[in-house]
Amino acid sequence: VSQSRYFLPTNEPLCDMLIVPAKRDGFERVFVGENRWWAVRISGNYLNRIKYICAYQVAPISAVTHWAEVDRIEPYGDKEKYQLIFKGNAQKIHQPLKNEHLQKGFMQGPKYTNFEVFKKAKSLKDLFFWKKW
Repeated sequence: VSQSRYFLPTNEPLCDMLIVPAKRDGFERVFVGENRWWAVRISGNYLNRIKYICAYQVAPISAVTHWAEVDRIEPYGDKEKYQLIFKGNAQKIHQPLKNEHLQKGFMQGPKYTNFEVFKKAKSLKDLFFWKKW
């Protein structure tokens, strides 16, 4: 069975979590420090679906390390971008989801997944390749 069979399609109604790449400075200052994330392009199909966000810290960490519940999504700037305001503080993941076995550059932009899948994931790959229930 090929991995592509398990890839979460972009029109999947179960997509309720956004994964965003974050550089160290912005991550610490905004994601953790201000409990929000900004300047994100979100497909119009997802604006009413996103309930959670998680941060993928780029190299040298290369892992999803924190997540938060989204309180609201607001327009940000004038280029069809948004900011996500968290309901509370970003939560640290005790076992970061490392970028193992994914092609280089895979996490250069936002990705969508499912919160239930996120809670069971052991690696970053688990967020994108999973069997439907």
